[in-house]
Amino acid sequence: MKKFIPFALCALALTLAFSCTPDIFDPSDPYGRNDNTPPILDGNTLTYGEHTYELKLSEKEGTVTFTHFPSNVREFKALQNQLLGKCKPGVLALELMAMEMYRRNRTAGLAAMELCNVSTNVKSILNVLPQKFPEKRGFAPDDSYQQPYLIATFLKGATPENKYQPDYPYEMTFYENPSEYVKQGEYSYSWFGRVYEWCIMRYGEKETSASVVLIDDEELYLVTNCAGYYVGVPPVKTWEDTLL
Repeated sequence: MKKFIPFALCALALTLAFSCTPDIFDPSDPYGRNDNTPPILDGNTLTYGEHTYELKLSEKEGTVTFTHFPSNVREFKALQNQLLGKCKPGVLALELMAMEMYRRNRTAGLAAMELCNVSTNVKSILNVLPQKFPEKRGFAPDDSYQQPYLIATFLKGATPENKYQPDYPYEMTFYENPSEYVKQGEYSYSWFGRVYEWCIMRYGEKETSASVVLIDDEELYLVTNCAGYYVGVPPVKTWEDTLL
């Protein structure tokens, strides 16, 4: 038995070191006004402090791999302007990140959603997310509508069977909607730009779609509809919040 003690102590030390690593971000500063972290863009990778985001694109697919969800609005804006906001799968990843930010901090999440959505879609999201992510309640496993693990279900590796514990680093892969009934790049008179519909796999098996628009004379894509993103998933009785 004694020969196993060093290994156990080593594992415990690594766990404590990881969990006790000082965070340079202030949760009481949702906009990041006191955050002076320099965003560093190197090709298709953005580094923000200890947070890393990588974008891989092909003609009809895009994968975003990342180590953390943005901690504040300043970080989110840097990620949007320098890396993800200029492509369709990138802005869809930003949308899910903004929703997770909303779960953690209403102010930061709302500001992030306002940055990456058309205004009417923000209103649609706010009709649902406050109930999915209630502020004044802990996780209630018997309440299938309350689902704090909602965004985790879009991350690679997260399934109901493993209680929505994703692979790490986190990964989201989006692909152009293959339906013959969907015409990519149709002109929208509502938003004066071309609308595109993309899909992402959810909890390993369900395809979920969302649409984005590139408004004329603008550089950043915006999400126009993502109703499937906040549709409920198979509930789990226990969920360990390990999301960074």
